[in-house]
Amino acid sequence: MKPLRAANDTLIDYTTTLQFLCGDLIGEGCSVVLDERQYPVLLAFLERIAAIGDINFRLEMCVDHRPGYSVSWDNDGSEEQDDEVDRVMGELVQSLGFDAGSIAKPGVIADPADILNAIHLQDAALSVLAKVPYAEPEGWDEMPEDK
Repeated sequence: MKPLRAANDTLIDYTTTLQFLCGDLIGEGCSVVLDERQYPVLLAFLERIAAIGDINFRLEMCVDHRPGYSVSWDNDGSEEQDDEVDRVMGELVQSLGFDAGSIAKPGVIADPADILNAIHLQDAALSVLAKVPYAEPEGWDEMPEDK
């Protein structure tokens, strides 16, 4: 975990840059205003969301108000994909150093590298589990019944 950033960091409007770089991931009318440290963090998380698949994700707003923040998005994936996007966006908000009552650990900026590495490890574990076919347990593998 990293300490909170200085409050006097310059905020920059990255909306046009993100529209060029991320295309369809940025919704019409989106506003992205962050500091120089937050911008690459957002890019890394948008890349992670793009890897989830074609879920029609659109970032609608990501603004550091100092104090406070505004982050909104929309997507049309399956329930599992929506849950994954919500989890990733929650981690994004924490990694950007936003401070509010809804933050898991207020006053601390999560290290984006740690979060993204954990996501990749979780993906690897899930892909291994997906390769194990579901089958009825063998007789030797069943738990004895309570009598």
